[in-house]
Amino acid sequence: MAHQTPDPVLTAVTAAATRATGAAVGLLLRAEGRVLRVVATAGAVPPDVLGEPISIGDGVAGYVVAAGQPLVLSAGSADPRLGEGTASLLGTNPSSVLAVPVQGDEHVLGVIELLDAIDGTFGVDDTEQATLHAGVAAAALADERLAGMRDVPDPAELAAELRRLAAADPSRYATVATILQSLVR
Repeated sequence: MAHQTPDPVLTAVTAAATRATGAAVGLLLRAEGRVLRVVATAGAVPPDVLGEPISIGDGVAGYVVAAGQPLVLSAGSADPRLGEGTASLLGTNPSSVLAVPVQGDEHVLGVIELLDAIDGTFGVDDTEQATLHAGVAAAALADERLAGMRDVPDPAELAAELRRLAAADPSRYATVATILQSLVR
């Protein structure tokens, strides 16, 4: 299975939004068709969450993508979205959630979702801070060089693929080997 490698810029933006709002956990999700994919995390998030998809219609993040507007919820709200989407993915019931759209030029590119405000609730200042960070995330997500995570094959997968190539097409394998050698020098 391929490893998901987080983009350091997206991770830094997510961590900054998490710190600025006093959240315990932060996630940046990128819209990919009918799913939102976790592309960066901050706080106490299991490493296997990175790269995981959630349905674009689920939970707080799904609502924010559809509406294009921020949403703040607390445990007292009894809103069922509080336990869906990323909360379900994390296996937690957050005490509070703040999600803001990552707005591109023509459509929503993703969502910054922040969970469990350290002081109990997220306020207007937190929403403004998260929205500012979402603007930076939008620039990073829109930049082709920083388009999120890259699939990096396991060394064993790469070796197996090179063996298949060597057996099937020795001259093409020689070309690939020459290119790889020039890259690692």
